[in-house]
Amino acid sequence: MVAVLAALFLAQLGAGVYDLLFSNFLSDVLHLDAGQRGFLELPRELPGVLSLLVMGALFFLNEVRLAAVSVLLAAIGTFFMMHLDANTSLWELSLCVLTASLGLHILMGTVDSIVMHTARPENRSLRLGQMRALGTAATLLGALFIWLKWKFNHNFAWDYALIICIFLVASLLLFCIRTPEFPRRKSVRENFILRREYAVYYGIETLHGIRKQLYITFGYWLMVNTLQQSPSRIGEIMLCAGVIGLFTQPLIGRSIKRFGEKRVTIFDSIALSVLCLAYAFAPGLLPAHWAVAVVGGCFVLDKVLFDLGMARTTYIARICGDRRSDITPCIYTGIAINHIASIAYGIVGGIIWTYSGGPQAVFLTGGLAVVAAGFLARKMK
Repeated sequence: MVAVLAALFLAQLGAGVYDLLFSNFLSDVLHLDAGQRGFLELPRELPGVLSLLVMGALFFLNEVRLAAVSVLLAAIGTFFMMHLDANTSLWELSLCVLTASLGLHILMGTVDSIVMHTARPENRSLRLGQMRALGTAATLLGALFIWLKWKFNHNFAWDYALIICIFLVASLLLFCIRTPEFPRRKSVRENFILRREYAVYYGIETLHGIRKQLYITFGYWLMVNTLQQSPSRIGEIMLCAGVIGLFTQPLIGRSIKRFGEKRVTIFDSIALSVLCLAYAFAPGLLPAHWAVAVVGGCFVLDKVLFDLGMARTTYIARICGDRRSDITPCIYTGIAINHIASIAYGIVGGIIWTYSGGPQAVFLTGGLAVVAAGFLARKMK
């Protein structure tokens, strides 16, 4: 397990640097506008759906080997992306993003599955919190690298070369190490599970797919495009969020164990509703330097609140009960449903931003989904 965790740390380090650079690369190198950026969420988020199909096709691999394949795919996509320039067509860019994102989305599900299967049921939220803290430490290291490196060098190619090397080392480790035992899936059909008792979980995942876009796409785009922040500044903000996350993620795991998934999910919705209002109105109502400070603070809090999504993972693992073989397929089905909603709002949000001329309508509309998720969470067992 130490070797597995070391490999996952490296994989999440590469993923963290990739995510930090993504919006700036699109804006500074490829010169995309808000509409094109919104469209790009289709190939970026579609792998959340495709990962369910890939996981089903690779049913003969356990979760650790599946993680190895995912990191290798991310390396291939990143390799092709580093060779793109302003003359690249949107379709070529989409293919590169699709490949890298498919790998990262499969990795997302396998990390949670490994924790849910290897931890004792009563300690799942604690272990998931610790695992998220490990991932945050990786992202923190990546943010520190970007922050320092971009003070002296503004070459994206160097960053992508480092990401590729990290991914390849992580993939090699995951392929070579001995793995713990996991429930075996004997056919493709066992990987597709839609049961009535899991309906609330799937519904909340749908609404949080919209919420996710407010952070990973439109929050970043607000910082980069509207407020004109550099990769160094984004890295500094994420560095701050990472330091806080190192302490809050284990605490979130303990809070889930103490208060339960239902209360934590409702609190998440209330807090996010306030952040949506700040995202929507701060750039227009405040002076530029204050707007940067407020949105940056919201960005840090948003990153912390994002980890409250652990409650959804532990909830589905708990209600699966004795059906341990349902855990991994349910997590991936939730990811697929989450990403269908995410893709739709990525495109719709990009159109809204373009035609409304600003971020207000995008964040207010997404805020309605956040509120709805809070009401649905009241039905959690």
